[in-house]
Parts: sequence; structure tokens; C-alpha cells
Amino acid sequence: MELLDYHKRIVEYYNATEHAYRDSWDLDNSLAIHYGYWDEKVRSFPASLIRMNEVMADQAGILPGERVLDAGCGVGGSSIFLASVRGAIVTGITLSAKQVQKATANAKEKRTEATVNFQVMDYCNTSFPDESFDIVWGCESICYAGNKADFIKEAWRLLKPGGRLIIADGFVTQYQNNDNPVIRRWLDGWQVNYLETPQRFAGFMEEAGFKNISYRDISKFTNNSCRRLYRFYFLASLYLIWKKLTFSYKTTPVQKGNIQACKFQYIGMKKKLWQYGMIGGVK
Repeated sequence: MELLDYHKRIVEYYNATEHAYRDSWDLDNSLAIHYGYWDEKVRSFPASLIRMNEVMADQAGILPGERVLDAGCGVGGSSIFLASVRGAIVTGITLSAKQVQKATANAKEKRTEATVNFQVMDYCNTSFPDESFDIVWGCESICYAGNKADFIKEAWRLLKPGGRLIIADGFVTQYQNNDNPVIRRWLDGWQVNYLETPQRFAGFMEEAGFKNISYRDISKFTNNSCRRLYRFYFLASLYLIWKKLTFSYKTTPVQKGNIQACKFQYIGMKKKLWQYGMIGGVK
């Protein structure tokens, strides 16, 4: 698949599923589209979304005044958190002009527009000068990279000496699992080309020059959201049947695939075909 076509599919996917995420993920309030992190400090789904930001920020050791690139920023939730809670200066980039517009409005509403800005850009091929950032951050977005090794090389270029890369995302337990029908139904439904294994990803980081590379399987902290998506599959499927019977709504293939992916991500996790991991390193 041509890279431009792949990028177009990603943008169209998020445009087509915006309403679903608004309903299922309380997008207007959470400003987040990720699994969240459920530990002893969390008692609700919204709290789990904030907690993921906290855990990633602590892992990366983000300090006030540090410059952060939020690679694949969506509607700006993590960027706004890092600016308002951690005192960081954040640039968020995404392929979607619509997301940039929404993220900019969200930053203004949260009064963080002075320390947050958003731009349309490919995080594998940015226009920023070398050593522009202290942190490169990817919360459930690097799975969309056309080539994950290219992203890591670009992150290395963009980081200052001593800068940190921090990523939370899905990883297949074996690379060939990308061809497993369960994984394919999941990834195709969410328009993801493929996932890396933790070992391959860490290897790319080492080749780029990163040190102190650390990986943690945090699947147990995302299980609640994994099950939540599974339940959403059944509710959404019933809703679509009702809409079809009443001739009031025609579902697009992208929307159908998005809903079915909610089932297959759960099955894949149960079968240990993939895991949710957090990985970081230092330049």
C-alpha cells in the first residue's frame, strides 16, 4: 500500500468513527482515545485515562519547561495534560487537519494555548530541526506508523542529548501474529497496518542509538478497558441492527469494521496474540 493512501485511510477512519468514540470513550470530556491504565489509584474509566498520562509522564521523568513532541496527538488530551499538570511546552502533531482544529479548540478551552500547539505532520518525517525536543511521546499512536523503525530514527533525530522516548501501545507477541485472522480483523478494523514485537521494537531503538531501553508488559492494567471494548461490540451491534430494521441509518464498512475490531482485540488479548506494553529509552 502506498504511504499516502495509508495516511488517507487513517484520517478517513477517525473522521468516520468520531461519533462512536464520542459516545463510547466520552471523547468531548476525556479528550482521549486510548485504553487507560487501571491500578489501585483508579476507580473509574475517566480516571484510568488520566492515570495513563501520569504513568507515562513519570516513566519519562517529564519536568516543567521541557519540550515535548506528542506524536499522534489526536484531539490533544495528552498534550493538554502535560502542559497543565506537568508544566511542559508541548507540540502535538497528527495527520488529521480536523483533529488539529479540535485539539486547538480544546487547548483554548482548557487555557493551555500558550504552552501547547498542534500541527498537521507525519511523525516519521517531520520538519522540525535536529534536537528540538526533550521528550518524544506516543500514546497508542505509533502503531499507525508506516514503518516503526522510521519513526524511531526520526525520534532519535528530534531528541536532544539526554532526551527520552516514551511509548505506550499494542505489541504482538510474535511477529507472524500479524497474519493471524484474529489480529488482522482487529487491526484492519482500526486501520492499523501491523504491530511490532517488543523485541524488534527495542532492537530498532538500540540500532538508532538509544540507551537504558526498558519495556514493561502492562496488559493487566489495560484489561478493564479491553473488556469494556468487548462489551461495546455487543451493544453497538444491537444498535446497528435496530437502526437497520427501522431504515434510519446505513452503516459504512469502516464503521462496521471499527465495531468488529472491538471484539477481536479482546479475543486476541485472551489468546495472548498481543500485549499492551510501555517502552522507553534515552538518547
